[in-house]
Amino acid sequence: MAECRDIVSDPFTVTLIKIKANQLCRRADFSRSDYDDLRQDMRMYLLEKAHLFDPQRGNLEAFVISVLKTWAAMRLRHRKRQKRHEGNNSVSLEGTAVECEGENIPLGATMLEEDGQRRTQAYPISEIEHMELREAIDHAMQGISPEDQAFLMQVAEQGARATARSMGVSWKSVHNRVARLRGHFEKAGLASD
Repeated sequence: MAECRDIVSDPFTVTLIKIKANQLCRRADFSRSDYDDLRQDMRMYLLEKAHLFDPQRGNLEAFVISVLKTWAAMRLRHRKRQKRHEGNNSVSLEGTAVECEGENIPLGATMLEEDGQRRTQAYPISEIEHMELREAIDHAMQGISPEDQAFLMQVAEQGARATARSMGVSWKSVHNRVARLRGHFEKAGLASD
């Protein structure tokens, strides 16, 4: 029987935990700061359930997927239950007054646009920056074949999995092709931070 630590440290498990934590962090009821805690909770839950793994009955990947699906469902159910609890009072940004420079003003009036951008991790760019970015992308697109241009447009519009299905290839081959093309754009100065 596999050791508990082997299950948690398996490369498949490590990758799946990162993916699940990222998925949850994109939800409105979690934030980026929950990422490490979510990963730790998943590892702990896997350690608790590792004794149930029987290699005679199935493979490690199926076991890990099943356990993490159960953990995620329980975590979301627990989160919803906490929100419904009477002791969980929400604060109205407009109905809550705070003192600011000797005046009582609504809490919402103290919020800056940067606060919302930090929460959503979406930072707008100016019209000039947008135009410069568009020109840089157009210039970089001219350096690749028409087939690659069409491929990237399809991935941008439909996503990698839908593109793989429509092309009749594996998702991994689409991912590898995108990674290869990403290198071209990074060389053109369009590296993603």
